[in-house]
Amino acid sequence: MSKLALYGGKPVRTEGTNSKWPAWDDLEKEALCRVIDSGTGQYGIGEEGVKFEEELAEWMGCKYALLTINGTETMAIALKAGGVGPGDEVILPPMTFIACPLSILLAQAIPVFADISQHNLALDPAEVEANINGNTKAIMAVSLSGVPCDMDAMVEIAQKYDLLLLEDIAQAQGSEWRGKKLGTIGDIGSLSFHGAKTMTSGDGGAIVTDDKGLRDLCQSYRQFGSTFEGSEHDYAVTGGNYRPSEFVSAVCRAQLTKVHDLIAKRNESAQILDEMLAEVPMIKALELPEQVTACSYLGYVMHYDQEAAGGIHRNVFAKAVCAEGTSVGFGYPQLLNEMPLMAGPMRERDKARFYGRKIDYASQEFPQARDLIDNVIITVHQSWLLSDEQAVRDIGTAIQKVAENIEELKDETPD
Repeated sequence: MSKLALYGGKPVRTEGTNSKWPAWDDLEKEALCRVIDSGTGQYGIGEEGVKFEEELAEWMGCKYALLTINGTETMAIALKAGGVGPGDEVILPPMTFIACPLSILLAQAIPVFADISQHNLALDPAEVEANINGNTKAIMAVSLSGVPCDMDAMVEIAQKYDLLLLEDIAQAQGSEWRGKKLGTIGDIGSLSFHGAKTMTSGDGGAIVTDDKGLRDLCQSYRQFGSTFEGSEHDYAVTGGNYRPSEFVSAVCRAQLTKVHDLIAKRNESAQILDEMLAEVPMIKALELPEQVTACSYLGYVMHYDQEAAGGIHRNVFAKAVCAEGTSVGFGYPQLLNEMPLMAGPMRERDKARFYGRKIDYASQEFPQARDLIDNVIITVHQSWLLSDEQAVRDIGTAIQKVAENIEELKDETPD
């Protein structure tokens, strides 16, 4: 009989993950009741939103934080405040969430994709520099799964060409580069509190910066475009209403008190997997450079080596691992330039954003990102990283088991 559960063998695990996510409990309930008892749910009239901003800025180690309704609008507002607008180009990676190019379009600018480095899933500095031209206004440095982008290189390039450096740390809250939290290294940072993030209020976002001018403009864009007392600018902007409710703010405050322990648990699980998988020939965990002084591990990312696996495709390997009662995934299933928002068809009036320029996104090629998505990347979801030690070890055991019995998969074809 086969040893692999995929072919009838005994699975490593039978009960699945055992963590509770989101990590909400009586603390969040008390926070919501506090808002109800206050008699107001409106930001600015109640105290929850303002207090969270103060607490978040302290945790991040920056001067200013502004809470918004989600992480898409945080990036759009940040870009507008940074002077990005019609006809400007913003460089970003092709492997991330659709909110990134969408926020650029909402700022009436043009997304320009640059390929990534496989070792950190983030922008390749050489590819960034190769895409800079007279229309380039900003770089969107995205850090995925808690793994930092090369911030030394991003800062150097941004300063060299006088570009706005926006950090998208929706997936990297708490990660650090040379002792500084991501989001505070560039000109401005964007956080998300969506349900899949390190801290979650169901949805929500925040902008962080040390630049008062940027902060003041972001506040105006967030709140009807109006000026306010103490602002460094005295003109109105075309803002909207992107303030969160006091209920969202209160939940964020509760989550902030837990984030240290949540990140610590993720790190403990990552260390277990690092040790268990060190001798598995076809699996290699991401190696963090010495500049990374903290990693928040929103997920645990591995590289799969098909050659070392005797030609067995990653999807087949992962299918066998999942059959053992555990779960692994592949991250994003599609590159951004292939998605309808970028590749079309598109509403005719929306095409005006290109200002006469025809950009054939669908024909663009990004070999490093393509290889990662199709063949290389394997991920462990945060729900497993937050489970008990035995559940985490069972993932490691399942991967070891499939690796040791890889020959059984030789006739399997990927889905």
